[in-house]
Amino acid sequence: MKNEKIILTDCDGVLLDWENSFHAWMAEHGYEVQVPNVYEMEVAYGMSKAESKKLVKHFNESAWMCCLPALRDARSGVAKLIEAGYTFVCITSLSLDPYAKQLRQENLDTVFGEGACSDLVCLDTGADKDDALEPYRDSGLYWLEDKTANAVLGADLGLNTVLISHAHNADCDDERITKVDNWAQICDVIL
Repeated sequence: MKNEKIILTDCDGVLLDWENSFHAWMAEHGYEVQVPNVYEMEVAYGMSKAESKKLVKHFNESAWMCCLPALRDARSGVAKLIEAGYTFVCITSLSLDPYAKQLRQENLDTVFGEGACSDLVCLDTGADKDDALEPYRDSGLYWLEDKTANAVLGADLGLNTVLISHAHNADCDDERITKVDNWAQICDVIL
C-alpha cells in the first residue's frame, strides 16, 4: 500500500470549513459564541456536552451539508495533488444518516470535482477514528487531520500525519506530526 497514491483525510477543518458554517447556523438559531477558538462546542457556547452534541448532530444532518465552503486554499491544493496522481479517502465523523452522507458527497464533488474522493467513510457524529484507520496501519500513507487526538492516533498507527493548524490545536507538539498552515504547505510536504 505504501506505493499507492492515496491520501487519507479528515473532512471538516481540513477540506471544508465546518467551524465557520456551524457558527453561522448556530447564530441563525439564536446562539452566540461565549468562548472563541476552542474545539469543544459545549465550551464555545457555554452549554452541556449533551446539548452541544445534539446540536452538532442536528447541523451535520441538515441541508447545510451540501454547501460548506472549502477550507482556506484546499481547492487549489487538492487540485494540485490530483494532478500529481493522488486520490483521497475521506474519513469523517459526520453522521450515520445515509442522506447526510449523500449531501457530504455532493458537497465534496461540487467543491473539489467529482471523484476527488475515491471513498467517503462516514462515522457517527463525533466518533473515534480508530477502527476506520486501522486497515491503514504502518502503510506510510499520509493522514491529514485538524483534531489533535486523531492526528496522534494516525502517528501511533504509523501514518505520515499532517495537522492543519487551527487555534484549537496550537498546543500540539508531537514531533511525529507535521504541522502546516495551509494546503500549499501540504502539497510541499507530499510532493
